[in-house]
Amino acid sequence: MRWNKPVLAGLLAASMAQEASAQLCTPDEAVVFSCQVGAKTVSLCRPQGVRGQLAYRFGGRDGVEMSFPRAGARAAGTGPFGLSTTPLFGGGVTRVVFDRGAYRYEVYSKSARADDAERTPYTEDGVVVKRGGKTMWHLVCDDGGAGFREELGWLPRVDAATR
Repeated sequence: MRWNKPVLAGLLAASMAQEASAQLCTPDEAVVFSCQVGAKTVSLCRPQGVRGQLAYRFGGRDGVEMSFPRAGARAAGTGPFGLSTTPLFGGGVTRVVFDRGAYRYEVYSKSARADDAERTPYTEDGVVVKRGGKTMWHLVCDDGGAGFREELGWLPRVDAATR
């Protein structure tokens, strides 16, 4: 099939618009992480031009259902958020971790090799929500993962298992 340039440009623009709308950051925030989990969206946002602050948002077409810090508050400093990494065969897992009440949230991006004969590479992004160390929800991004969109070394390092 031959594509003419206007049709291809239109498809690309539609795809980019859909990707841009699949996040919960405001126009004055940079998208650090965002993905679809079913009909819901998970996003980590950072104020434009400001390092050291993050906001987590979860919601659907009807808007944000959960925001940390709470809706209307400025993005939190690094205090509530931490960075955890774990090496894996053929890659690793990077997690942005924060506590909200009795719950621990881990927004993660994983790159590894499968435990099959070919050691097939794969990626996975998502969110794990724990209470008392027990996993309550494990939401995996539908697209397999685009990962974190920027380097997060400015976050304080934490041990996700003990936080």
